[in-house]
Amino acid sequence: MSGVKRFVLFAVSLCLACLAWSCVCQAEVTPADYIRLLEKWMPTARQWTQPVPGRDDLLFYATGGHEHWAVQAQCTAFSAVAILATAPELDERLAGETREQLRARALKMLRYALHTHKTGDVLCSTGQGWGYSWISNLALERMAHAVTALKPWLADDDRQRLRNVLLGECDFLLEGYKVVGAIDASTGKNKPESNIWNGAALYRAAMLYPDAPRIAEYRQKSTALLLNGISIPSDADGDTVYNGRKLSQWHVGPNYTEQFALNHHGYMNLGYMEICLSNVAMLHFFCQANDLPIPAELYHHVDKLWQLTKSLTFDDGRLWRIGGDTRMRYCYCQDYTLPVWPMILDHLGDPDAARFEEGWLKVVAKEQAGNPQGAFLSGRLAKLRDVSPFYYCRLEGDRAGSLSMGAAFRRLLAQKKSAATTRIAPLQAWSDEFHGAAMVQGAHRRASWVWKSGQRPCGTVVPADRSDMVEWQWNLAGLIQGTGCSFNAAPKKDHVLHNFEGGFATCGSYQWTAASNPGEGSTAEDVALARTAMVVLPDDATTVILQRADASRPIYINRVLGLNYQVPNDVFNDSLRSYRFGGREHTIAGAGGREMPRRELLECGPTVNVVGRVNVGLVYGAPGLSLFRPGQRNATMGHNTLMAFSGDGASLYCDVIAAGACDQQRFYQAQERLFDVGVVIGIDFEPAGKAHGKPGDAIKVVEVTGADQQRYLVAANLDAQAGQTVVTVAGNFSVLCGKNAVAQPDGVHLDLAANEVVVLKLKAAK
Repeated sequence: MSGVKRFVLFAVSLCLACLAWSCVCQAEVTPADYIRLLEKWMPTARQWTQPVPGRDDLLFYATGGHEHWAVQAQCTAFSAVAILATAPELDERLAGETREQLRARALKMLRYALHTHKTGDVLCSTGQGWGYSWISNLALERMAHAVTALKPWLADDDRQRLRNVLLGECDFLLEGYKVVGAIDASTGKNKPESNIWNGAALYRAAMLYPDAPRIAEYRQKSTALLLNGISIPSDADGDTVYNGRKLSQWHVGPNYTEQFALNHHGYMNLGYMEICLSNVAMLHFFCQANDLPIPAELYHHVDKLWQLTKSLTFDDGRLWRIGGDTRMRYCYCQDYTLPVWPMILDHLGDPDAARFEEGWLKVVAKEQAGNPQGAFLSGRLAKLRDVSPFYYCRLEGDRAGSLSMGAAFRRLLAQKKSAATTRIAPLQAWSDEFHGAAMVQGAHRRASWVWKSGQRPCGTVVPADRSDMVEWQWNLAGLIQGTGCSFNAAPKKDHVLHNFEGGFATCGSYQWTAASNPGEGSTAEDVALARTAMVVLPDDATTVILQRADASRPIYINRVLGLNYQVPNDVFNDSLRSYRFGGREHTIAGAGGREMPRRELLECGPTVNVVGRVNVGLVYGAPGLSLFRPGQRNATMGHNTLMAFSGDGASLYCDVIAAGACDQQRFYQAQERLFDVGVVIGIDFEPAGKAHGKPGDAIKVVEVTGADQQRYLVAANLDAQAGQTVVTVAGNFSVLCGKNAVAQPDGVHLDLAANEVVVLKLKAAK
């Protein structure tokens, strides 16, 4: 793309962005926007709601069990029905029930939760009562807004049972839940979100029941838990006073890094950063709805965490999960962004939160419109629904419950005078040493790499305004599947990461393994050792990917996809993607259409263009690029091996652009090369790279001209040993990052340690 065309495209994009923003300002999200979605959902809610034999006053949603997720589903589904029943905007025709019928339904669902608690007189469908655990209060927190809405219709018995449940849970927390904090999830002490929701529960009970015998203890522990939620290392020296004591005296341990990255579940987990903020939002609005004071400690570091999470959010509200996701795409954590945005509007006054809110509601409405009975997820998660109603209904409940919060919280906002707005600028660059994470973003491109990611490692490169084009499952790391029922990659902790203005460079190694091989005596197999270098150039357009992988042993391997650039092709883009390769345009069907596409490997030649925005070009190492169509949804869960392997745990379909692809089982000798490729990716720009050196060289060198018309030299040592090479280039240079690049009369001398990566900006010869 020429400079003129690039400028025109930018100008048009900017105008469209301004138009979209003006529309948001003119038509703010209202409670009715949420209520319309919940009305459509009611046929699904009724389908999954069951009576209790012999108790016509009780109803349960989904399985009605005592397990954590079953209780969560019960309480979130109740919340949706209760908010719908009490909404002034309710359209009974669309909901399929009268207001009175909905209110009766909601009360029966609430009573099931109260009666089956361990303080109650009824057992869950599984024959046990629920409660008294680290997560019990989460269900109560997520239904608190709905209980508030139903207060005029609660009987005295309901109020007493609710008091018994809340105080019983709080008494349990005093003895059975310890305040802990640690950055590394492997310690078992990384508990920011449960610290926040349990701290909120204690505070709420202390405010609601001032006659309770242990409210002083509730208040004390509540402060400790809230301050050790979004906690960072420097809190150990904090001198701000909360509830009579300095922050340093309350501090137990950091749950976040100093850069506000969270390692929950063992990876850089943006989703749970949002979960933490959602729990702040629930207490924020509960206090407002019930005329209660809000504790200052609730907002500890909320502004800083918001700035980072905002920076990792697309304009339509979808999260840019640079650290990956081990669960279903665009479900649980994504859903709980909805309570966050009204809270940010109210507490920090950032108007961009409203833009995210409006965008995500449109995404939800689009997916719901394609499903029968108003279900939110039945299309993408049909396989999950059939193998695990337990899990499926929990996810449907999460979406319905979060929408009910949005309706309730927007109603509270509407009752206030317009507050002053203060836009918090998103970060253009960010990095975190603990996770080996880096990201940059500009007007055209978003790019990231994270070594400690959900399915590690992973990178992303997408147009800045195309949330529908990003996926992170081993993205840009190459994909190597051995035999057995699981496969995984584990970084070697030897990576190098350099940051520079407008970009970054990283290089490291990781071991692919395969496990769960049916048959007695089978063991996990080391499949391949891979290395990847990712260099994001400072032109807001160009990224260089260098990869090499070798078989670790004599072994059968089922699939090899070098590069592994994944392009989602599912319901969010109407299940069609346009590509240009081989000199012509191709429209490729994904999932979510009339039928699942067939599995095939298409040969594309040296370049592939995606939707006219993303240009992928081969520099060296393969006859050409390939487009892999998997034939089934392939973005899988990372925490359930068998479901991931079977496809039952897949929630998004992705086409895959590959360099060095083989989609059939074959035998490889030890140390046999699987792929050794170099690729350039340009956003709204067609970069062309030139390789230096010989194909077998350990130090890979690529020269590329960026969208800024500057020449760059990228070199990475994809070997376990230090190495040297000489590169002949015209003119001198400046070093953007890396070590041991020296100009000599015969060229640039590079002396690179293992995994070292160097980026030079070349200057034209005089």
